[in-house]
Amino acid sequence: MTTDVSPSLDGLLAGTNPTVRATLDALGRLLTGTGAARPTADSFASRRLGAPLHLLAAQSVKLTASTEITLAGVLATRIHEHAAETGPGEDDEPPRWRTVEIDHSALSVPVALSAFFPRGTLADADVVVRIAEQVTSDRLEIRVFAAAEDHAVASGVAKSFVRDAHGAGNFLRGRVLAASYDYALRFDVTTLQARGRDSLVLPDEVWRELDAAVAAVTTRAEILRELGLATRRGILLAGPPGVGKTAASWLLAAELVGAFTVIVVDESAGGARLRDVYAEAAELGPTVVLLDDIDLYVGSRTRGTSGSSLAALLDVLDGAVEHDDILTIATTNDPSALDSAATRSARFDTIVELGYPTRAASAQILASILSPVAPSVDFVAALAIVDGPLSGADVRAIAQRAVIDHGTDLDEAKIRSVVEQGRWKTSELTGQYL
Repeated sequence: MTTDVSPSLDGLLAGTNPTVRATLDALGRLLTGTGAARPTADSFASRRLGAPLHLLAAQSVKLTASTEITLAGVLATRIHEHAAETGPGEDDEPPRWRTVEIDHSALSVPVALSAFFPRGTLADADVVVRIAEQVTSDRLEIRVFAAAEDHAVASGVAKSFVRDAHGAGNFLRGRVLAASYDYALRFDVTTLQARGRDSLVLPDEVWRELDAAVAAVTTRAEILRELGLATRRGILLAGPPGVGKTAASWLLAAELVGAFTVIVVDESAGGARLRDVYAEAAELGPTVVLLDDIDLYVGSRTRGTSGSSLAALLDVLDGAVEHDDILTIATTNDPSALDSAATRSARFDTIVELGYPTRAASAQILASILSPVAPSVDFVAALAIVDGPLSGADVRAIAQRAVIDHGTDLDEAKIRSVVEQGRWKTSELTGQYL
């Protein structure tokens, strides 16, 4: 006796492009007579609301990078509260969900589905709510369908979703968001490492400028508004690699998170969608925008390296894109690589140059790391052998190498030996490699 192990139609079409799959699937079912075609997003709405799609009322809400998450979260909550029946959101594809990590918990939000809410749940009429990709872009939209005579109901439901997402349903406000770009701007919830100011050795004047920038959007914001002055601030930290520019900007942002939403913008988002990042502030409230290594994507017209991101940066710093109550902190290793238009007064309000720390400051950094295991070491003497500047990153590399080589059995001689041998340095590659 033999067993039929021929693959099913679904098995044969698994992994095929959805459009091709739907076409071949429908053709196969038509030719073989193996049952009706699977329901589509349109047929789901038509069947639940008792009319062809073109006779239904529809209200659309186009979503942004942040509202794709918050409005989808509101929809997920409503589906759960009312045990709503769900169906396809795109063609005949099954519902799709995305996982968002919030406070170490996984939250599932819909990406493409339709949900049927009977009269008496969301509204005084039957409605179908669909979330799916817009036809003309890579962004999502929510569409609310109702019978033609219930067009006001569809509009009311759509407005209630927006209202809830702006209010208690906006779980992104006050958090740290990583902004990236891959066909569309995307936000992911992330965290900033909690570090105190004592972990970063910087000159007092640097801290004063950073605190002045913070005051413009916090303690001095109200009086600035009363005087008709902007409550936005831009600060540029410039200096060689490893001197603490990124650490300072992240530390400052970590102090403000909660009262402010923090957006960490990577090169892809900064280069392609900077205006959109700032436009999100309308949804996210007071905001800190971190633009690390801004010279990588802004460039300079005199060097022939500028692109659309320069124009976007000038717009947002000038206020052409509304963004009051926003603190922008940017960093660069090479301020000369930036267009002069970006660094003139009133765009970046303050430009702070961070140089290499003094030898005493370097010793202080080393002490802050190694004092718990080497409390009696004279760290100034341990570093006296160094010829040339040391960045904060160099000092951390020395500390790391000392612990790797000697564990907690550290004294001044061993640290001096580590410094003298120089194995903490990154060596330049030479020769040819396959």
